[in-house]
Amino acid sequence: MNCALCERVKSIQAENYPYLIHEFPHSYLLLGEHQYYRGYCVLVSKSHHKEMADIPSPEREEIFQEMMTSSSLIQKVFKPKKMNLSSLGNVVEHLHWHFFPRYEDDVNFKNPPWLQMSQFDDAKITPEERDKIIEILQLEIL
Repeated sequence: MNCALCERVKSIQAENYPYLIHEFPHSYLLLGEHQYYRGYCVLVSKSHHKEMADIPSPEREEIFQEMMTSSSLIQKVFKPKKMNLSSLGNVVEHLHWHFFPRYEDDVNFKNPPWLQMSQFDDAKITPEERDKIIEILQLEIL
């Protein structure tokens, strides 16, 4: 199986992925490599599952709690007007969630964040910006 997120998990476990914010029992919270939406993060399941329904209980409920902890953390730190969560898996069939904090001054606030996807690469962050945001989030988690 050739899965980009399984490879990312291996990289995290080898301590070769600098966007790690927090390790949960079943997932990793990662800072998005772009910050088009300030505070954008991704939660990646440690195990390869295609759908939430594929995860046995109680792990499924525990991952849900990890997702809620992540969302609350981002809301606490960045204070968005609205938090958009997305788990599609049409491109990468490895369970993961995108956290898009949305702000009052967002361009096209009412539109889904994916409509701005062509601009995400323009919002790549420097290693210094990455480290600063990660540090702020790590100070507030749990």
